[in-house]
Amino acid sequence: MTTQQPQLSSFLILLISAIAALAASFFSPWLPGPSGRYGEESGPLKVARANLPAKSRRYVLPLLVGSVILRIALFHRISRDLQCTTAGVELWLPVLLLVYELLPGRGPRSCSDYRNDDDDDDMGSTIFDAFGAWLTGSKTPFVLGTLLLTVGARLVSSQNLRSTAFCSSHDGASVVILLQWVGLVLDVAIVHNAWRVFAWARTTQLRLKTLASILVLAAMGTGLLYVLSRLYQSQPVGHNYHDLDSLYAFDVIVDGLTFSTFFISAALLATQGSAISLVGLLLFASTLSATMHRGLLIGSWENVSPFTTYAALILLTIGFTFFVYANDLRSVVFVPRALVVFLLMILSIAATIFTIIKTRKVVDTHPVTRLVYDARVAEDRWMIHASVSNSLRVAVSEYKNRHHGRDPPPKFDVWYQFARDRKSPIMDHFAQMENDILPFWGMTPEQIQKGLERAAAEPDVAVATILNGKLLHSVSFPPEHKAMMDELAELVSSFAKHLPYPLEFAVNLNDRPRVLAPWEDMKRFVQAGKQAKAMKALKNPRRIILGRDSSSPQGSSPDLPKAPPAPISRDRTGQTYREMMALTCPPGTKTRSRVYWDIQGFCSECTNPQSQGQFLTDWHRSHELCHQPDLLRLHGFHITPPNLPPLQELVPIFSQSKTGRFGDILLPLRHPKGKKDSPNQDRDFDMKRKQLFWRSPLDADLLRPSHRDLLRGGHQERLTHLANNASRTDTTTMLLPRSTKFAYERVSSANLNNLMPMDVGFQVRSSACQAEEGCDDITAHREFGVKPSPAGNMSHTAEALAHQFILLTDTNDGPPKDVLSALQSNSVPFLATIFREWYTERLIPWVHFVPIDVRFHALHSTLAYFSGINGRAGPRLNGREVNADAHVDDARWIAEEGKGFAARALRREDMEVYLFRLLLEWGRVSHVERERLGFLLWEESGTYLPG
Repeated sequence: MTTQQPQLSSFLILLISAIAALAASFFSPWLPGPSGRYGEESGPLKVARANLPAKSRRYVLPLLVGSVILRIALFHRISRDLQCTTAGVELWLPVLLLVYELLPGRGPRSCSDYRNDDDDDDMGSTIFDAFGAWLTGSKTPFVLGTLLLTVGARLVSSQNLRSTAFCSSHDGASVVILLQWVGLVLDVAIVHNAWRVFAWARTTQLRLKTLASILVLAAMGTGLLYVLSRLYQSQPVGHNYHDLDSLYAFDVIVDGLTFSTFFISAALLATQGSAISLVGLLLFASTLSATMHRGLLIGSWENVSPFTTYAALILLTIGFTFFVYANDLRSVVFVPRALVVFLLMILSIAATIFTIIKTRKVVDTHPVTRLVYDARVAEDRWMIHASVSNSLRVAVSEYKNRHHGRDPPPKFDVWYQFARDRKSPIMDHFAQMENDILPFWGMTPEQIQKGLERAAAEPDVAVATILNGKLLHSVSFPPEHKAMMDELAELVSSFAKHLPYPLEFAVNLNDRPRVLAPWEDMKRFVQAGKQAKAMKALKNPRRIILGRDSSSPQGSSPDLPKAPPAPISRDRTGQTYREMMALTCPPGTKTRSRVYWDIQGFCSECTNPQSQGQFLTDWHRSHELCHQPDLLRLHGFHITPPNLPPLQELVPIFSQSKTGRFGDILLPLRHPKGKKDSPNQDRDFDMKRKQLFWRSPLDADLLRPSHRDLLRGGHQERLTHLANNASRTDTTTMLLPRSTKFAYERVSSANLNNLMPMDVGFQVRSSACQAEEGCDDITAHREFGVKPSPAGNMSHTAEALAHQFILLTDTNDGPPKDVLSALQSNSVPFLATIFREWYTERLIPWVHFVPIDVRFHALHSTLAYFSGINGRAGPRLNGREVNADAHVDDARWIAEEGKGFAARALRREDMEVYLFRLLLEWGRVSHVERERLGFLLWEESGTYLPG
């Protein structure tokens, strides 16, 4: 949360740290240092002070404060273009401090200069004594230890996985890298000057008070820069303060206390050694932890270079051993250095054995082979679960079992016969519908009616009324919205006469979903809905009909939460929109509890819950946002703010699609209109081009300042860059064959793109491009993968269907447009989406389509499984020719299964069946008599009468 106002957050964190340091000064008798709990020879480091810095001058303190303020400003600037930074620049800090220490006139390094000269003539010294004297008295181990530590740290950082976010030509990579090195020089100045200030402080209390004064001055300088930046941007200083809620305050306090702990510890430890000793100690601690984590990943797709990790550990072990002796650190945070060195030796031996064992690990069978097989079994089980009912009696029983004992809605028998007449294969599984409507059982009908009135007042929301067997609406403009409502009226016309009572509902005419209620509100409504009397079976075994027995008393309703007020914020920035999304997640989840800012790094903990290695296994879980905070910065839907702010209250709005955290009710409305490429005109799978095809219209506004985040992190932009403009240094992790087995390797992305059959890029029509300002600038950059329009009169869909593999991605506002067309074809759909539609729960990944994570880190490996790789036809990978057989049979089978399922369960008739049941459910939950409305079966003379 603190990243939403970085300058203000820095000011508050520095101020809190200053207060904490001042408070700690009153407890100085219990802290290390002079006049404290530990003396000079019994502190955490037990170091002999061999090299005091020059005494602090008057200019040192202002220089230190100014350096801190400037360094914070540079940090904020660099963080804006983190994807353009060079990894590991900050790791050179010990080396620069080393160079400074070795400058002429810097004085002695070790306590050897304080030895008694008679020690040199001691004839009883052993070789171990001589080696110890060399370690503590020579500059060589000091230099060697520092260099080994730095090189080891650099090896570890070089193994970090990178996301597909990229640095475009408009981001100014050279400026960002220059600022990184300037920041490193400032780090040297800060560390050295802080050491000068604290090393000559006489007592621990004085050091802490000095630290508090430095932090206060730095906070004031940072606050001044914040005010000046606001004035320069012509914004009020208090602009957006309403977004700084209690969660923001909590984050600031926690960060302030965390940083104060670090500052206090560093100030006290620096007095017992030198500046470089403290920096080296921190570098070793952080890098060793990262190295051990990387070591545990050996053999997985996240670590394909086991010996690099092992070499880094060995260098860190040897380097730190030299380092502690050369700096005469007799203990490391109260642990004797001999014990530390011994433990590092044990760790190195264990790492050697572990690396040898894990390096031999290979994959006997390609994971996708197993995924396809398991998906076949899962499909059979799902179809049995979804179509249990073979009679009305069984259908009623199944409904009660799946709806907490509640009876079906009135006219359920008519719906059942309607579905049977249309040969619907899905008779019992409507979990998405149940989840959409469940929160409204926690509202009273009066609240639902007020919510409908609230929704009707919103722009681009139409109210549909079903009366006397017809759907009525008043939408006449724009034409696309009128066509949408006319299509809905046509769908309803086949069953409207069977609806038991008049209905009224709000329809979202935009592609984007509209209802984004916070998690706390949704939870209250869902819990109230589960406990409501309407969720229970009707006690009286009789049919309830509208208008009959209306005076009968209703059961007492539970205390229901009131709908929250309308949002007070209409800020449409992408940051505010992401904060709204985060508030829909439960407290403690990754997305709710922190802001993901490292778009340069790959978030493996975000993908592991739904993946097996690289490959996506739990497709439905991948739609869930709350454990994937990185998606807020890696998808155009989250990056681009909506034209209309979402409603932060639960109101009944029906939408065509939504992501997992929206509260819209899914409506089966999307359907190809007009002339389309029918399946019988589609080519056979084997006659199509053996390529992965993707096209999308290019946004001519992409280079505008408001689209900076979209340019570097948008899902479509990342895809086109990955497939068309990979640099020589970019790498991709691939599962490649080794003899009869498989193993993960990191290969050149540029070489891989030359091998892989991909035709991916944005599409621009030349006539439209001439009319758009800045379009020429976009087409001039290869990173966007601009492709020409289809030749002749060929449509985009027809062009896509000419390929064996069709990649379908979301737009910035909604799901892919051509999913149904791709499923109905003889091509294999590669589906990368975060959206759900009415049919999403019906699709089985690896059976009806191939799931692709929107991060695209497994796109090449997945395509290679189906299309194969022939090393003789292109450049070599990692110095050898790679030949991977194509699994054409699996690809053809998925294409056939998807086409067959679409012809059975994704027809227009299936949309009508879904919509009929949805309106029955909605009609009951919104009715004032809902606790008395239901469908019951009577058994008389062996027959069942419809309710």
